[in-house]
Parts: sequence; structure tokens; C-alpha cells
Amino acid sequence: MLEQGDAVSRDRAAQLWLGTLVEISVRARAAATRQAALAAGFAAIERVHRALSAQDPASELSRLNRSAARQVQFVSEDLRAVLRRALEIARRSSGVFDPTVGALRFDDALARRDVAAATWRDVELDARGVRFHRLLALDFDGIAKGYAVDCAIAALRSHGASAGEVNAGGDLRVFGAKAQAVHVRTSGPQAIIVPLVALRDGAVATSACGGQRRLRQGRWTAPLADRRSKLPRMSTRTVSVIAPDCITADALTKVVALEGAASVQLLAECGAVAAILSPARGRWRCTRIPDSSAAAA
Repeated sequence: MLEQGDAVSRDRAAQLWLGTLVEISVRARAAATRQAALAAGFAAIERVHRALSAQDPASELSRLNRSAARQVQFVSEDLRAVLRRALEIARRSSGVFDPTVGALRFDDALARRDVAAATWRDVELDARGVRFHRLLALDFDGIAKGYAVDCAIAALRSHGASAGEVNAGGDLRVFGAKAQAVHVRTSGPQAIIVPLVALRDGAVATSACGGQRRLRQGRWTAPLADRRSKLPRMSTRTVSVIAPDCITADALTKVVALEGAASVQLLAECGAVAAILSPARGRWRCTRIPDSSAAAA
């Protein structure tokens, strides 16, 4: 969190969006500036939620999933920006990150064989809009929160904030003159809090892989799915990625969770680094990528 004691005052607030608690903290000398920045930050979060929620049947993403296999669909700048980045990371990761993988996580109509067989290569984005070359379902759960955090940070800056922090359920971005200590909470019954990085202007996204698994219709499901095996990935690891922006950090946590040290080249291309926390004999071991040396936490 932001340090106390500055001449510049701080306001903070929290709201429920994107399926999680979103916290925004802002610093500025004038109270009116702080309040305007907070309002603008949450407005940006709400805008992204309304566009990209896969759970809301009235969202732009839901409309796209219903119609884009039949004809080209016009999309907003928010959806276009997220899809463009998702397809870029899918290409760079050779499909390890895949925005069509969400259909594999659920036992409903979206998990039919024709949908589950689709990949990111079946999605076409051009100046006209978006077209699916086969029946599929886009799912931005692995990237939308990071994008929303970036949009909120841009709103804080444009409304005169001198420093700020946006945290959406483990997707965090900060800016300001002072570095902030970022800690990570591991998943599972032996959870601990581990210091990760001192961050002045940048982002961290953390994914507790397997920490949100659930039993559904006799099968375990989890937020992380592997396109190659067509199965959810269960893991006790906690993965954090530090990157210049949160949309990149958010997406790369999934690549690192699936690929481990093999993701080092993609991390370098994106100006990012990663830390994997794994339980080992009653302790937590931290493996950093690209620095592959391990140390007990």
C-alpha cells in the first residue's frame, strides 16, 4: 500500500467489479482532484466490466460470442485492444495462452466438441471487426482484469493524481515518486506472505494456480486450463509476473504457470520477469525467471 506521511494526501475506496474487489488509492494535493480521480478510475473499471464480462449475457463479449461465427461483428475500442493483445500473446506463446480456452473449463453447451476444438487461430480481427471461422467462445478471464487496471491507472493520471495504486484481486499497478513494497500471499492451507518486489512505476499480477479449483458434475475444474491436454491444470504453485503494464503481467501468469522456465524468452520479449512459489517440505521455494536460482522462503 502507499506510504503515509507525505504532504500530499491520499484517498482510497473499494468496489466489487470483474468478479473481485477492486481497490483504488490515489494521491493529490487537492481533495477535489483525489475524488475526481477516484470516480474516473472506477468508471474505467465499470466500462471494462460491462464490455468484457463473460458471465453477463448483455455484455459486448457475450454478444460477440453469440454472433461472430455467423457474420463480422463491430467491436468497441476496449474489446479490440484486449483481443489484439490476447492474440499477440497467443501467437508469441505458440498457443499456450489462448483466449478461446475458457470453453474447456466448464461442463455445459460451450464445452461441446466443436467449440473445444477451436483455437485462437480461428479468430479474425481486422479493421471491420471480429469474425470467428468456427463456433467458439472467447474468454478474457486471463487478461481482462489486467486491462481494466491499466485503464484505471490512465484515468488517475489524466485527472491529476501524483501517485496511485489499483489492485483488482491480485492484479496490481502503481505509479508515483516512491517505490512500494509488494507482497504475495501463497495459496493453500499453509499460506504465507512473501515479499516480492519494490515497485515504483509498473505492474504485478499473481495467480494462485489451483487455489480456486472446484468439483463440478463429478470433475475437478480450475481457472487454468491447458489447450494441449484439454484439461484443467491443478497446481499448488503461486505465480507472479512483474511487467511494465498489467495486461501483460496478467496474461503472462498463465503462460508461466503452464510453461515454467520455458517461458523465459517470452518474458524477456515483454520486458517482464516472473517468480514461482512452490511448497517444498513444509517451506515455500521461490524460483525466479529469468534468474533460475532457487531460494527457500
